[in-house]
Amino acid sequence: MRFFFLRSVRVAAAVFALGSCPARAEETLQELLHRGPELASLEAAGLGVESMELALGPQNISLKYRIANPTSAPVRTTLTFPLPEIDFSDPDALWSIPGSDPTNYIGLAATIDHKPAPLSVTQSAVVDGRDVTAALRRGGLPLVPVGFFHDKLAALPADARGRLAKDGIIVENGTDQAGNAIYSPRWSVRASASRALELAPGQSALVEFRFRSSVGVARDTVLREPLRSSKQLAQEVERRRADYCLDRSFLAGVDKMVSAAAARRAAAQEIVAPPSDGAAPEPVATDAAKKQPAMRIFPEANVADLRERRISFDLGAGAPSTPARQFRLVVDKGKPTRLVSFCLADLKKLSPTAFEMRAADFRPSGVLRVLLLGPED
Repeated sequence: MRFFFLRSVRVAAAVFALGSCPARAEETLQELLHRGPELASLEAAGLGVESMELALGPQNISLKYRIANPTSAPVRTTLTFPLPEIDFSDPDALWSIPGSDPTNYIGLAATIDHKPAPLSVTQSAVVDGRDVTAALRRGGLPLVPVGFFHDKLAALPADARGRLAKDGIIVENGTDQAGNAIYSPRWSVRASASRALELAPGQSALVEFRFRSSVGVARDTVLREPLRSSKQLAQEVERRRADYCLDRSFLAGVDKMVSAAAARRAAAQEIVAPPSDGAAPEPVATDAAKKQPAMRIFPEANVADLRERRISFDLGAGAPSTPARQFRLVVDKGKPTRLVSFCLADLKKLSPTAFEMRAADFRPSGVLRVLLLGPED
């Protein structure tokens, strides 16, 4: 596996489209773009970030910061942690929302010096730059339109739905079996958590955040043959090469998974039926044949039941202008059987699943995109 330092930034997450691939759009989840707290605002208050640590995995993400007050006066400020923005204006986009709380939808929790630090979470809905939170609240509609949202919308009086449509907050998107109009939201949800932070002169504090990972999922991958060699999917393949710094060893691992699954399926389906004349059945394979190297088999179907899982984290969002004296980043793929690729340099393997990067006097920047590929769990 080869890694490179991330140089370019692409903030917008895109829906995974396979074109002629068997995977369907409704089987795809789109990941949210995670980020950390607004550390730049701490600098403005006179505080400094001595160390930063990010641990990223398919279940959870944790962030640890050693924040110090180098001044001769006490400092009291507010630490703000923006949650990922969710755009619900595309009715075909299925977002991977990991938390069950419709307000704190990533399950964000914090501690200060290992003690629980309750957060105050605020949330708003925006359409074309307009705050439409109050209009949705008046209608009793949740800002995160999942679950029973459409039932609640349908239960509104017709004039109330009409006002929402006239204001551009909802838009008609087809009809149901009874011929009634179906409406979709047009807003984006923005949320942030905040916590007061007070440090005496010369004091430092360990501030930790933990939340659930938003994992994009696709029920197939263009990185397996014969899709990888398809001219129609060449642009998608090249995008993955650039976003995740894919190399030959990663693609060879994909080929190995597919060939092994195809061979297992062929062996399971091979049944030797006794000849009709009563003669002894022919052997399945000779000893010499068994010693031959396994053939590379690439069926059209996804016989290995491969899944793409994607995690995105904006390392530069809210980062302080002054480099942290110590920086550590750990990426854990969760299972040894999964392949993983991402764009970082100077990595050390910690375990069969985890990789670590350390740096001194470092300021993180860019979007880290992690690709996990393997069979369905």
